[in-house]
Amino acid sequence: MATTSEIDLRHLRIFTALYAAKNVTRTAEAVGLSQSSVSVVLAQLREHYGDPLFVRTSGGMQATPRAEALVPVIRQALQLLEQSLEPSAVFDPSSIARSYRICMTDVGQVTLLPRLLSRVQQIAPQVRIEVGNLTHNTPQQLESGEADLAMGFTFGIRAGFYQQKLFDEGFACIASRTHPRTGQRMTLSQLEKERHVKILLLATAHSIIDKFLERRGVHRTFALEVPTFLGLGQLVANSDLLAIVPLRLGNIFAAESGVQIVSLPVRFPSYAVNQYWHDRYHRDPGNLWLRSVVYETANALPLKTGQFNQAEMTRTGAE
Repeated sequence: MATTSEIDLRHLRIFTALYAAKNVTRTAEAVGLSQSSVSVVLAQLREHYGDPLFVRTSGGMQATPRAEALVPVIRQALQLLEQSLEPSAVFDPSSIARSYRICMTDVGQVTLLPRLLSRVQQIAPQVRIEVGNLTHNTPQQLESGEADLAMGFTFGIRAGFYQQKLFDEGFACIASRTHPRTGQRMTLSQLEKERHVKILLLATAHSIIDKFLERRGVHRTFALEVPTFLGLGQLVANSDLLAIVPLRLGNIFAAESGVQIVSLPVRFPSYAVNQYWHDRYHRDPGNLWLRSVVYETANALPLKTGQFNQAEMTRTGAE
């Protein structure tokens, strides 16, 4: 008896051709084989299914009930197999209906997400965006396909992942426009005397600022700790607290939340904001398209603080 592994595409095509032609000779002509080859395949099919499948009648080779039951199943299998052998269709974002999940910090949700959503809606109106936070599970989500992209400072990237720098980000000190002791400029001594907001969010670059100021002997007093940047603009605008935030976020707060950016006699260091994806989806047309839109949108953000090398894409732990 022929095993399942011995039944291949040729067997299925001959089966359907014989069902349509009801004649071994015409079937051989249709599939481009000799009559003897068709007869051999038919014998293998009969042995595999334990049924004659096609019997001679006055009207030609007629299908048995078993063969009739197999016809729709085999036709569907043929269609699926042939589709799998076809070259990939050209990716057209205007016609795709797909959900993408992007993991990012709340800074990204404020600064990049609105512009990204606007861009996606213009060129891919049926696409749905889901946003999640960067967590210790993000690498596993990218690997499994639960998430398509991750964006941020860093989250413990490891072997099997790609990363691409989107832009360089800096920092800004913000204060209320009505702050009783600060103007548009202050000294480091004044900065040290004021009370500050501490942001406890993971996967941020705030540790850079802490080390930077400590090296200059500046120690801040924190009067408030918050878990995210969301709502921070209003908190600062309505208090005498200061906060050091990513530069682009600071400018949004200054435009929308009644705060001002306070100039300091130092230049804060910058850091790279990257996007990450897993090797499994590196060549996936949909993932590739999303990465390109994210990159274009990120590079269109104002206040670039460094030069970007378009070729700067690396795979960690590449073989």
